[in-house]
Amino acid sequence: MSVKEDYYYWSILHALCIDHGYEVISVSTDQNEIWLEKYSEKKFPVVRLMRHDLDWGNWLKRDLNRTAHNSERVRAQLFKRPINVLNVYISPFPPVDDYEHDIITLKKTTLSSYIFETSKFESSLQQLSELMGGVVSSEIFYDDISEEKIPALKHQVLQSTVRKREEEEKIFQYGKPIFTMIFLAIQIVIFLLMELLGSSESMKTLVEFGAKYTPFILQGEWWRLITPMFVHIGLLHLIMNSFALYYLGAEVEKIYGSFRFFIFYLFAGFAGTLASFLFNDSLSAGASGAIFGCFGALLFFGWKQPKLFFRKMGTNIIVLIAINLALGFTLSGIDNSGHIGGLIGGFLISLAIGVPKKGNGIIRIIGTVSLGFITYFTLMLGYSLQENRNHDPVIVSLANEYIQAGEENEARDLLKGLLHERPTAPHAYFLLGNLEAKEKRYQEAKTAYLEAIQQKKDLHEAYYNLSLVYLEEGNTEKAKEQLLLAIKYGKGEPMYQTLLEKLP
Repeated sequence: MSVKEDYYYWSILHALCIDHGYEVISVSTDQNEIWLEKYSEKKFPVVRLMRHDLDWGNWLKRDLNRTAHNSERVRAQLFKRPINVLNVYISPFPPVDDYEHDIITLKKTTLSSYIFETSKFESSLQQLSELMGGVVSSEIFYDDISEEKIPALKHQVLQSTVRKREEEEKIFQYGKPIFTMIFLAIQIVIFLLMELLGSSESMKTLVEFGAKYTPFILQGEWWRLITPMFVHIGLLHLIMNSFALYYLGAEVEKIYGSFRFFIFYLFAGFAGTLASFLFNDSLSAGASGAIFGCFGALLFFGWKQPKLFFRKMGTNIIVLIAINLALGFTLSGIDNSGHIGGLIGGFLISLAIGVPKKGNGIIRIIGTVSLGFITYFTLMLGYSLQENRNHDPVIVSLANEYIQAGEENEARDLLKGLLHERPTAPHAYFLLGNLEAKEKRYQEAKTAYLEAIQQKKDLHEAYYNLSLVYLEEGNTEKAKEQLLLAIKYGKGEPMYQTLLEKLP
C-alpha cells in the first residue's frame, strides 16, 4: 500500500472527526477499516471508510454484502430509525474486471458506496465532496504528501474519539446518588414505623401516615399530595419500589446532579399523586409516581442527548416504561393514573430545570411557565371534580377501622362530618347507629338505623341491629318485625334465623 493512499485515507478521517464532529465507533485490527457516526447528521449519519487496493469485482461484491449487514447492526444498536450509510473505498484504481456497487437497501438501512480513486484525485475529491455536501474539500490536503504526516493525523483521529468517550462518561458521573439513598432510607423508616404502630396494610395507619385520602385533601390537607410518595402498602410494595429507586434513581441522580434530582423527584411524586387525585377516588400511596418521574427525566435526557441515550439505555428504558404501563392497565389494584402523572411530571420538570451544562434558556422558561399553568389547572380541576363525587365508601371504610381499633370518637366525628356534607349516606347512618347502641343511647341508635333503612331499603344489617335494640328495650314484637325484614332482605342469613327461633 502506498503512502499516498494512506495519507488520503487518514486526511479524510481527520476532516470528518476533527472538523465535522464524526466519532469513531469501530476500528479494524490493521486500522484499514473504520466506522464513523454522527447522530445529528441527516444525510449520512454513518460513514465507513475502507483503505484497500481493489483488484477483483468478486471481492468488492462480498465486502459490500458484509458491509450492508454490519450497517444494519450499527443502525439497530445506535439509531433505532432508518438511516443512510456511506461506504467509501480508498484505492488507486477500481477493480480490474466488471463490478457493481449499486445502492443496497437492507431492512431500514440504505448503503451507498463510492470508490475514491487516488489516481484521479481531483475528480474523485469533487465527487466525494458533492456526495457529502461539501464536508470533504481540497483544503484538508497538503501539497506535499509525506509519510511523516500520517502518524500525526492518525493520532489526532483516534485521540478525538478517546476524548469524546471521556466527555460522555463525565455526563453519567455528574452527581452522586445522595438523595436517592436519603429518600430510600425515609420510605424504609416510615414503613417500619407503620408496622410498629399498626399495619402498613391498614387503611387507618396509612391515612395517619399521610397516604392520599381524597376526603381529607378536600378538607384542606394539601400536604397529602406529597406525603404518599413515602408511604407503602405492604412489604412487597416497598421492596419493588425500593429496588426501582435504588437502581433507577441512582442513575438519574448521577446524570442530573443531586439538586436537580431532589427537585424533580419530589415534583414527580406530587404530579403522580395529583393525577391520582384527579382520576382515582380510592386511597393510594407509594413512590411509583416519583419513580415514573425518573423515567420521564430519562426520556427528556434522550430528547436532549439522543445518541448517548440510545447507546447507553434507550431501548431498555422505553421497554420498561411500556411494560409497567401495560401492567397498570391489565392488573387490578394498580393506580396507573399516578404512574402516568409521574411520567409526565418528571418530563416537564426536567424541561424546566434542564440537563446540566446542556441548558437552553428559552426552553427552560417555556418549560417553567407550562409546568406552572398545567399544575394550577390540574389542581383546580381535581378539586372541582372531587367535590362533586361520592366519597361515602372510603369514609365509611375508615370509620369502620376506627371502630375496630376502639377509637369510637374519631369514627363518630368522621361519620358526622360526612352526614353534615352528604345526608344521603345509609352506611354512615348504620355505623353511627352501632356507635349509639354501644353507648346504650337506644333512641339515637333507632333513629340512625331507621334513617339508614329509609335510604337503603335492603340494608338487612340495619334491620337486624334494630331488632337487637328493640330486644334491649324489651319490645319483642318490634324485634320480631325487624328480624323478619332482616331475613327477607338478607336472603336467609343463618344468624338471623337462629335469633328468630330463640325468641318467645
